[in-house]
Amino acid sequence: MSDSKGRLEFDRHRVEVLLERLERLASGESTRLPLSPERDSLDAIAHAVNVIGDELHYTTARAAEAERLRAREYQVAKDRAEHANEAKSVFLRTASHEIRTPIAAILGIADQLAQSVLSEDDRVLVDMLRVNSRALLSLVGNVLDLSRLDADKLALNIERLSPVELTCEVVKSVEADARRKKLSVRVESDLPSSATIETDRVRLRQILVNVVTNAVKFTARGAVHITVRAEKIYGEPRVVIDVTDTGIGVDPDQREFLFEPFGQANSNIAPVHGGTGLGLALSSRLARRLGGSLELRRSEPGKGSTFRLTLGTPIENSPVAAGSESNGYVSPAPGVLDGVRILLADDHPDLRMALGRSLKLQGATVTFARDGSEVLSLVKNETFDVVVMDILMPVMNGLQATRALRADGHLVPVIAISADTAPEMRALTSDAGCNAQMIKPFDPYDLAQLIRDFQRPAM
Repeated sequence: MSDSKGRLEFDRHRVEVLLERLERLASGESTRLPLSPERDSLDAIAHAVNVIGDELHYTTARAAEAERLRAREYQVAKDRAEHANEAKSVFLRTASHEIRTPIAAILGIADQLAQSVLSEDDRVLVDMLRVNSRALLSLVGNVLDLSRLDADKLALNIERLSPVELTCEVVKSVEADARRKKLSVRVESDLPSSATIETDRVRLRQILVNVVTNAVKFTARGAVHITVRAEKIYGEPRVVIDVTDTGIGVDPDQREFLFEPFGQANSNIAPVHGGTGLGLALSSRLARRLGGSLELRRSEPGKGSTFRLTLGTPIENSPVAAGSESNGYVSPAPGVLDGVRILLADDHPDLRMALGRSLKLQGATVTFARDGSEVLSLVKNETFDVVVMDILMPVMNGLQATRALRADGHLVPVIAISADTAPEMRALTSDAGCNAQMIKPFDPYDLAQLIRDFQRPAM
């Protein structure tokens, strides 16, 4: 009886050990059950549990190794994608610079020709040159900015501005193309010029240029009408800009593609009117980045469309800071730079000639340099009131030259000019010691005004 009871206790202990082993297996531990000398049915169960445990351990180890391999493959793919994206960004920035620089030279020469006494036919040719150069410039900017938005690298530079004045500037920039097509382009506003908002001037202008340029492009006859007004949204006045044309309109079944990259209202647009379909896609995304929206408000095929831009910042009445950008050409006033000694450094000979001639026409004395090392040599031997210097030059670039000037104790104002529109470039030029930056192409009158600001005595 005692042997039977002892055997029962022994078997009960083995069962408890077996159950404990199963629990530990379930929790992920890898322990093995000892087998008794009897090799009975409980040992058979224990052996089976051990086999299952070994299989689970092997399977878990393989799964962990597979997960490590997947993690390594993911990291390699992620690194490759980031490298490819960075290489794309570098390529686009370089390509942008290489395209914008000659365009700046072409526009500079065209703008100076526009001031000359020309026959009607020659003036039409100059207008065509300016319109198409600005169209190419807009395309380059759209491609680059769309890439930045995709990479979430588009920075905003917020400033106070007048939406009415900016809209009028944009209209001036398309006047030549509208005149060639005999279109009427007019602006109406119930807002005074003193009404201001805080937003990114460059990006807002980019949206307006894309929308207004499209209106002119797709309108063969009639007019483009732009209204700027205030509308209460969530209890606060907001700026609403409507651009209405009498052009080709948009088919109802094509409207959903309008704001997609490379999307156009129909397949016949590109062969007839040209374009890549980037403008509205970029403008819609920029509008959202500015806290607003861009929408197709109304359209009827063959009768025209209305696009509405709503800006997300409240309207105030306050003065606008001087020195704001403008891409609408304004004839520089003769003598505005009388007596100002300017050192102009740029490695592009045509741009040097065009910009230098414009500065001379405004009364400045201009000395030329081809790279940063020539700038250092000239500054050591001559006196200049301001240095206007390109950033990307051979031998020594503009940032290196500016740092060297500041290290030598030269306090002459340096205005950096660059075709690189990357937002970090502004910080780089400031850190190097530059006093201001302008993006090519720019209006020579804006440059003259900036130079004059540096000549005014401090109050």
